[in-house]
Amino acid sequence: MKQTLIAATAIIAWLCLAPVSQAATLDEVKEIVELYYYGEQPTNVAKAKTINEIVNQLDEYSVYLTPAEYKEYLNQYASAGPTTQVASLTYPVKNKTNVQSHMMYGNVGYLKIKTFSAHLLEDVNTHWANLKKQGAEKLILDLRFNGGGYVESAEQLLGFFPKAKEAYKLKTRMGTESAKSIPAKNKFPDDTYVLVNRYSASASEIVAVSVKDQEAAVVVGENTKGKGSVQSLFELANGGALKLTTGHYTGPKGTPVQHKGVQPTINMAPGTELTGMHKRLITASLAAKNYKHINGPTDVPQQKAFNVQFTQPMNFGPAKTFDKMELIKFGSVSIPTTKKQIDNKTMSIQPAKPMQLGAEYMLIVHPGIKNQSGRTVKQGTYTTYKVQTTTKK
Repeated sequence: MKQTLIAATAIIAWLCLAPVSQAATLDEVKEIVELYYYGEQPTNVAKAKTINEIVNQLDEYSVYLTPAEYKEYLNQYASAGPTTQVASLTYPVKNKTNVQSHMMYGNVGYLKIKTFSAHLLEDVNTHWANLKKQGAEKLILDLRFNGGGYVESAEQLLGFFPKAKEAYKLKTRMGTESAKSIPAKNKFPDDTYVLVNRYSASASEIVAVSVKDQEAAVVVGENTKGKGSVQSLFELANGGALKLTTGHYTGPKGTPVQHKGVQPTINMAPGTELTGMHKRLITASLAAKNYKHINGPTDVPQQKAFNVQFTQPMNFGPAKTFDKMELIKFGSVSIPTTKKQIDNKTMSIQPAKPMQLGAEYMLIVHPGIKNQSGRTVKQGTYTTYKVQTTTKK
């Protein structure tokens, strides 16, 4: 038996020089399954008369590829580059938009990874370096809807977390092996937040369970898919291949993933994970600076003007240069506004463009404004607003 590495999965080649019969291929598949399959063991492999009879007894991730299907697979994914194992049903190829990032209010960086591609390390390095140049002090890492990819890329991503020294444990028919993360020089903040949902699977779950086991980050969202298995691809003498589940991953402390998923530390409803976490971070930051929360209305119109009224006459100065009030959208940054002084106690602020339907915003009034007697406001305030979900006529 010869092991080769092709296009992102562990390939084990079973070589045979003689012509291959259907019966010989069936016997070959039986032997591979009996030696390497990991999971609930099938009971009728020896008596099976076709490959499909065998595969139907295995888990949903174990499949037989005919010679034509295997050739198509190799042609499609050969450009992805070699690695050792893949923990997903999909095999991503190079995609310039696989990693995306932007800055959010409060020096919070946002980094989204769609798949664990073969070149993930360089992409994450580039994006995180750019975010830090823009002032990012905290990070929200988004693994929602990420179905997995290369295990090595998961090991590399875990190397960005300062406290994630271990990557995972892998249980196979040969026993249990431990894998370490691959250290990165460009480290994430200690208080990084990892977003997951029910569609986060495989390599995404490896990262989520690993950082949770080691308290290396806070996992946010909903329970993940529960696909903690790894598939190896065995080349067959007839030119086809058998993709077979050969192991199950757990967290470094042995926390299972298969059929269980990863339970987040902070639960959030689907679709609210990013804005909800950003809101929590901003609110915590303002509370630490002794800003006072003031209840605001919900169901506000898209083009609402917010009037902030003080208890005494103020010295606002020119409205165009007044910088003590700002309106932010959760999940984003401060939005452009126009300001207008209504009277000596009231300043109005209005978004330059209509606000997003159903979105939540925060109006912040910073300290430092002086009244007409020269006394300075020492305490800031903040108010949250929910925009109406539909346009009302």
